[in-house]
Amino acid sequence: YVISFFHFVGIDFINATKLYLSMTLYFSGVTMFFCTKEITGNKLAAFTASIFYLFNPYHLIDVHFRATLGESTIFLIAPLLFLVVTKYIKSGEYYWLIINSLVTGILVMAHPLLAICFCFLVAAYSLVISRKKNLRFILTIISLLIGGIMSSYVWVSFIIYAPFMYGSNLPNILTEKSFYNTSYLFYSPWKLGFLFQGPKGELAQIIGYTQLFVVGLLIILYLKNKIHSTLKISISFWLSIFFLALLLMLPISIVFWNYFKLFWMLIPFGRLSLILAFCTSMLAGYFAIIFSDTRTRKKIVFIVIILTIGYTISNWGHRRVIPEITDKELMNNVGKSTVTEGLTAGFLNNKWADPQNFWFADPPKNHLEIIEGKGLVKEIKRTSVKHTYIVNAQTNLIVRENTLYYPGWNMRANNKSISIYPGARGVIYSNLPQGKYSVELKYEDIPTYKFFKNLGVFTFLLLIAILPICLIAYKRNLRRLNSKP
Repeated sequence: YVISFFHFVGIDFINATKLYLSMTLYFSGVTMFFCTKEITGNKLAAFTASIFYLFNPYHLIDVHFRATLGESTIFLIAPLLFLVVTKYIKSGEYYWLIINSLVTGILVMAHPLLAICFCFLVAAYSLVISRKKNLRFILTIISLLIGGIMSSYVWVSFIIYAPFMYGSNLPNILTEKSFYNTSYLFYSPWKLGFLFQGPKGELAQIIGYTQLFVVGLLIILYLKNKIHSTLKISISFWLSIFFLALLLMLPISIVFWNYFKLFWMLIPFGRLSLILAFCTSMLAGYFAIIFSDTRTRKKIVFIVIILTIGYTISNWGHRRVIPEITDKELMNNVGKSTVTEGLTAGFLNNKWADPQNFWFADPPKNHLEIIEGKGLVKEIKRTSVKHTYIVNAQTNLIVRENTLYYPGWNMRANNKSISIYPGARGVIYSNLPQGKYSVELKYEDIPTYKFFKNLGVFTFLLLIAILPICLIAYKRNLRRLNSKP
């Protein structure tokens, strides 16, 4: 939506995408700063954590090499989730719960799978920091669930349409080969370990060298009882999450994932590295607190910060830019862009697809084609959800509308409903008897999906309506407290 807005005001799609990615990169450092400052109350810790977050290898890979819009947005929004939850647990003000639901909804819209991971993570975090404030913990969980309801139209589609998706034909897709290369988590094999992308686009999504140093150092200090008791619980929590996420990225965890195959897409691309990035950044903040007690020890913090920035310098941009590629070039080639993608994005196709001929390499000459019989077809209008034609069927026809079949598509000829079905390769087929027809193929959300869309809109509007009421009530209470002698 943001990229489309940039394009609406006159920026071409390529530069609009680059602008959006750059915004998520820079502002993620800002959100991480305020998040860590709220959690620790220490500005140096916040600065250190934000630098570790901004220059995390996986973060740079997402923005510069993979250009993943969803994950880059998660990097931006996730710290806001922890910031808002922390503020609510500390203050108990209800308006933070509403903001938390809105932030959760945006998080889910960005990337449902990773959003679920962060929701579990923030739930565990709120349990740790709420301590005896059980009601606040319960209300935090409820606010997360409300955010999930607000964004339900995003994630529920994977459940509703699962019986029709190609992925339903892949029951044993998760094997040990599905896991990310373990060695690449610790060391990159290119340019002495300082370049994270190989000559053929291979990626080494390393945890990070200074990141591993900080984790190792905190473990040593913890075992030697050199960490102040006030920091032990927090450091223990983030270390535990770090090692749990790391364990789930290793092939040894295949037993666990076989029970949760719905989430298998977290595995092949090392997406849990985003959790590792967040944990190591928070741990870097606590490292800064521990080593900020004297001027000499504080120098160590700044040296580590400089090294964290420095060793990533080869990854501060795309390895090669082709200035000749414009929006026009993209338009001409978009139909062929998935031909070499393989079967990794199975949810893009339906279950009737041909595995040996999965993608459509060449765009069809006509949108509505006659497969059997004689007749003439004239296209009148075409949008993403409505296709209209004039068909003169000189004989009985079998026609193919070159759109993938999914529930929600319906055909009418002369205002009478016509049966459609998935034909060869999952494309829409239909039978037309002899005659002249005004044919309309229209998509409308099936009732179940429409319900969740309406539920999401209603929840969003309700939250927006309640938020100012809670803010007004908070200000009144604040004035009342300040007016007391």
